[in-house]
Amino acid sequence: MEIKILENQNQWNKFLDDNNYLSFLQDFEYGEVEKNLGREILRLGIFENDLIGVCQLIGYQGKRGKGLVCHHGPVIKKEHFENGLSKILEFLKENNYFKKYDFLRINLAEPENLKIDFKKIGFILAPTYAVSENFWIKEIKNDEEMLKEMNDRHRKAVLDSLKKPFLEIEKTDNLEKFETFWSIYEDLAKRKNFVPYQKEFIKKEFEIFAKENKALFFLGKVENKYYSVALIIFSHKLAFYHHSASYPIKEPLNYKLQWEIIQEAKKRGCKFYNFWGIARKETSRHPWYGLTQFKKGFGGELIKLFPTIDYRFSGRYWLIYFWEKLKRKKL
Repeated sequence: MEIKILENQNQWNKFLDDNNYLSFLQDFEYGEVEKNLGREILRLGIFENDLIGVCQLIGYQGKRGKGLVCHHGPVIKKEHFENGLSKILEFLKENNYFKKYDFLRINLAEPENLKIDFKKIGFILAPTYAVSENFWIKEIKNDEEMLKEMNDRHRKAVLDSLKKPFLEIEKTDNLEKFETFWSIYEDLAKRKNFVPYQKEFIKKEFEIFAKENKALFFLGKVENKYYSVALIIFSHKLAFYHHSASYPIKEPLNYKLQWEIIQEAKKRGCKFYNFWGIARKETSRHPWYGLTQFKKGFGGELIKLFPTIDYRFSGRYWLIYFWEKLKRKKL
């Protein structure tokens, strides 16, 4: 088994396709998004004659230290996973990444019952997570079955929305619509008091994936006024509900928008619609309680992912560890 730098986009993404990857954050295109924001991207291929794994690492510079992060990866064939991960660590050590960064953080897109002894390799549970540790996923079926799987409220809202032609849904890969998306997204961040993604990050994500026919904006409007927006990524026979926002509206516009996303996913041959993460604790006090109930109402199932884990490169890591742990506790 050996580790090599792998920059062949088609080979990289085909491996993810062939291994039923449930995310898109290890996609070659996602690395390009981060690279365009000035971050170091390290793409490692794991070979044993053939390609048996990929690991896309992103270098982040924080106030208290530097970390290499693998979002929803690495993706390694099950029978080679433990050995492949050990080989990645060897590569990073031999190539001085242990000196350049303070730690490695991996956020696997693998189920929480993954039978790997990470402690034996040297990993510990991370004090926080980098990206979602769960997915709410709906299987794409025929319309009748999908409607049956919804709760009564959602089913009624979807059917009601389809009878109202004044509820219009646009779908486009035109980057000029980004400013419409951003104005609604920025407004939501202010109303809900959360820290939004960087404007340039979302813009680059859409631009780079759209060039590969992997991204669309869905925009809901009434009487030429836009009320809701969503950025949807299409990859590995899945549709991903990654960024969205809306203004308050009494009409079932957001339900029609979701139905149109599902129809587009079906047209593209997608097997699943990944609504992305939901709140871990379903209490009405949670800031994402309403969004969680909205996603779950369409039917589907929860996939809990393996917890985020860290590998320490330097003693400085412990300063980062305790600071992040304290910050999360306050949140």
